[in-house]
Amino acid sequence: MRVPPPEPFKRWLSGIGLFLSGMVIGSALYMSIHQTNFSLLVERNTVLQDENDNLKKEIQNLNKFKNSQSIIKKITVRYESGSSSPLDPVIEQELKQHVLKKLEPIYEGQSMSPFVSGSEQGRAAEIRKLQEIVSDQYTVKEHVFKVEATGVAVIQTELIVFIKSKATSVADSFRFR
Repeated sequence: MRVPPPEPFKRWLSGIGLFLSGMVIGSALYMSIHQTNFSLLVERNTVLQDENDNLKKEIQNLNKFKNSQSIIKKITVRYESGSSSPLDPVIEQELKQHVLKKLEPIYEGQSMSPFVSGSEQGRAAEIRKLQEIVSDQYTVKEHVFKVEATGVAVIQTELIVFIKSKATSVADSFRFR
């Protein structure tokens, strides 16, 4: 025969259970708030690092080309968001960096004349060449994006390239290379 526990023990048992469930719920709430704040911090850090790198490159290029007036001193890549869902800002920054790294060795320090002067056919050919250089598939965070150049602008000594992208697939991270 089983002896039932005394009455004060039942009260303590329910109190301890309530306390433990409160601890679990409280810790889950705290972790969700902490994760949200950390995600915002990572996003802000990525944007600030990109801005810092761009400013360092701009200072370096201005010092390198300070006596030249008709060359491309700065290349800026701007992302145009389409009608579909907007990209994560971190992925957008990564795509812009990939395109910028591809364009800088080709156009930085070169003459602006192919974009500004000459025949209309020559300018169109140079723009098509730039579009072919930019149009490629880039892998960012295990996602593959097809990037296209939608526009080009030359303002003073700055080449501005407008891009848009479309997610094509998820990269196979388990494939051996």
